[in-house]
Amino acid sequence: MLPLVLLAVGLCSPAAARAQVLAQPALRPLVATVQNGGGVDRLLCHDFDGDGRVDMAFTVFSGGTAGDTAWVALRRTATGWQVAYRQLQVYKVVLRRAGSDLVETQPVYLKSDPNCCPTGGFDHRRLRWDGRALAVVRTWHDRSLRG
Repeated sequence: MLPLVLLAVGLCSPAAARAQVLAQPALRPLVATVQNGGGVDRLLCHDFDGDGRVDMAFTVFSGGTAGDTAWVALRRTATGWQVAYRQLQVYKVVLRRAGSDLVETQPVYLKSDPNCCPTGGFDHRRLRWDGRALAVVRTWHDRSLRG
């Protein structure tokens, strides 16, 4: 659940995330998806870079069986939103917050796995603000979606 004050001012909301997909040149590859059946899915509102402003990260769902196929992190600056990180070609990605870090999880499909049922476990990447950018600080593979 998002804090009501953030929703009230529209700083971190699905509508604000969608507007940024449509406005940011770096996110242009996602425009067709959000305009044709897909859209903003999981939304995380948090100060990921430690500057006292609420940032947002969100996944973009495909509108079909591929699930969430992209994710974006946006920093709130004094002049507006800035793309801090983008992962535009993923498959059934899960994004969650761990403290001030972001954790990306993707299922691993073996050659004979159907779309519904990956059996190869999960690849995880943990990202943290390093003062200039979101950087990968840890990668691992295991059998757990939550890593």
